[in-house]
Amino acid sequence: MTIFLDDVAAGVASFPETPFAGCKERDPSQVPAQIPRHNQMLTRIDALIPRLRERAEETERLRRIPDSTMAELKEAGVFSILAPTSVGGYGMGLETYIQVVRRLATGCASTAWNVGHLIEHVWMLSRWPQAAQDEVFAAGPGPLAAATAAPVGTAEDVPGGFRISGRWSFASGVLHSQWALLAAEHNNVRLQCLVPIQDVEVVDTWHTAGLRGTGSNDIHAEGLFVPAYRALEWSSLAAADNPGSRIHPDPIIHMPLATLLNLVAPSVALGAAEYALDLFRGQLVRRKVKNAVEDRQADSPLAQARFAQAYGLVATARLHWAEAARLVAASHRGNPRTMTEGETAQYRLSFALSGEASAQAVNLIMAASGGSAHRLSHPLQRIQRDVAVLLNHPTLATDPILEQAGRGLLGLGPNVPQFQ
Repeated sequence: MTIFLDDVAAGVASFPETPFAGCKERDPSQVPAQIPRHNQMLTRIDALIPRLRERAEETERLRRIPDSTMAELKEAGVFSILAPTSVGGYGMGLETYIQVVRRLATGCASTAWNVGHLIEHVWMLSRWPQAAQDEVFAAGPGPLAAATAAPVGTAEDVPGGFRISGRWSFASGVLHSQWALLAAEHNNVRLQCLVPIQDVEVVDTWHTAGLRGTGSNDIHAEGLFVPAYRALEWSSLAAADNPGSRIHPDPIIHMPLATLLNLVAPSVALGAAEYALDLFRGQLVRRKVKNAVEDRQADSPLAQARFAQAYGLVATARLHWAEAARLVAASHRGNPRTMTEGETAQYRLSFALSGEASAQAVNLIMAASGGSAHRLSHPLQRIQRDVAVLLNHPTLATDPILEQAGRGLLGLGPNVPQFQ
């Protein structure tokens, strides 16, 4: 089992087993018996990790999460984590959510990526008006939906609603979804449109070097009718005061949308790097190296130094990740639940630096792991490819984040609307 660096890092030893420092835990006497506590959910996740590792190669080959894995995730209640208790969900907080994504990534980065977004999209659905929620939650607290806004489609008025057209990319989780959340522009106003997955065309475009198992294909629709109750202005959905916040008391529904959308990529990168470090540790004590006087790699002073450097990089990634998560959790407890420009700059920067350190650790480990690590059956080469793709996600793309974070930290304000 992966040894989380939090367990041994000075001053933060309790981090994996408790919510973030300062977060108020739910009174156990007020939690229904069927709702797991934070530690109980993490125990369920840890039990899945060995099978995720066994199926990681299959997941990549299928370019989707295997049905057996999806069944186990549903049985564990993973997709109910952020669903409101009033619809039968667990109503858990972001501290549980972010840890679940990170731990799943120690098993399979593609699975963690999809699951992180599918959980997040349940939370997005709980922000809609009552009529839409009645429909999507009719079958239970974990409706699965893909969401994509790249590029934005078009919408035109028709009696009773809109007709939308477009081709949207990067629809993670679409191969497991019953619904799709699609962005469309109507009279210079951005809408989010909720449509049944059977009403759209899923285009097989996801042929990539890394995160192949996410199946993040395109979605195409032409003149698709969307009833008015399943179209919502993005500004209303994204706000802390969203329609769902007037329906559900769960505090997390009152959080601005953008805050939670930035958590998945850095959590997956960190979990993948932690798994790589564990693999490296095990490899060092077993592997014999040619052209060396030592019987095994672990006895080499250079290998010892490289392991220490990789360990330090993963520790650095974890500390940046924890700092960003702390800032997000603090805003979650605030009233109103918003961040200052400086706080936004800090948490976006910390997540980006966490991803960068995770990638550096993985690359160092690969460089010291020999030719066999490049076999397609070896988990290390898959981790390296997955993390390389992750670094291209907007939440981890260092250059623009450094620029905008610098502006925020200097009090100049962002000059691009996406940096929030």
